[in-house]
Amino acid sequence: MNLLKKHWFTMVLVLAVGGFVAFNGSGFFSKTASESEYIHEGKPEIIAATFSSAWCSTCKILEPKLAEVAPDFANRPVKFVKLDFSLGQGSGLTKIAEEHNFAAAYEQYKGSTGHTLLLDADTGDIVGQLTVKLSPNEMKAALKKAIKQVS
Repeated sequence: MNLLKKHWFTMVLVLAVGGFVAFNGSGFFSKTASESEYIHEGKPEIIAATFSSAWCSTCKILEPKLAEVAPDFANRPVKFVKLDFSLGQGSGLTKIAEEHNFAAAYEQYKGSTGHTLLLDADTGDIVGQLTVKLSPNEMKAALKKAIKQVS
């Protein structure tokens, strides 16, 4: 028991880093962990901004579902962006939000993780949200609805 008390931080750090590496290797997000590889050619109508972190257990459920859904939107006006709040990853997130026109939503939700906001690319308004409660089919329906709403 003393060994656990003495090395608890190291164990937590190893688990967090290991979980991040395992997830990040899924192919959904690019090596920089800021934009997914499934980016619509041309101007997006919807920004799907995932608020994530390596230590977020909800993210470990949400992100594989997104990885299943995102390829279906490769030729649609949706851009998937990941905001990684993991230790040491947070710098530059405000800039990403500003570049994609959702700075106000970012300020409201920054630091929270385990969800994807569906944002109107022109106004930055939130038009939907993807959570772990949704199945991949429900996520697809929510994305289609958001596209239709802003078109």
